[in-house]
Amino acid sequence: MRISRWPEYLINFNMKHAAIITAIFLIALEAIHEGLALAGHGIASGIAEGIYLTGVTVGLFAFITGQLRFEYRPMARILVGYILMRYALFDLIHKQAAGLQLDYIGTTKLFDKALLWIKGMWGMGPIWLTRAIAAFWGCSWITGYKQEKGQS
Repeated sequence: MRISRWPEYLINFNMKHAAIITAIFLIALEAIHEGLALAGHGIASGIAEGIYLTGVTVGLFAFITGQLRFEYRPMARILVGYILMRYALFDLIHKQAAGLQLDYIGTTKLFDKALLWIKGMWGMGPIWLTRAIAAFWGCSWITGYKQEKGQS
């Protein structure tokens, strides 16, 4: 019989959950900061940037001083997972904060030009699909999921 009032998913919280929450937190705050700046909301953008930089600073300080201890995982998988999560989430949050349409694609950066080429050929469907795949793939790599050889 369970005595605790806390839900089971809160009791079983571990560092894998902390890694994905931290990644989403950092991506969202960076996107909000840039989107609000683009929309002309300087004070709100500055507040979001301050929270973002505080999170980065506190996280790095805790890691350097040994307050955070992570189990060994290949760093390349974590970095690629973060990049995939950023691809999946950044533009969506940035466009919402800036007040732009979700299917808007810029014209200045090389990445924007590649997305415009894809949108011109096939529409937004493949772009949304790749963002969904990137989100799941990035989440699994950040949390350290790895299928064992005997599993199917």
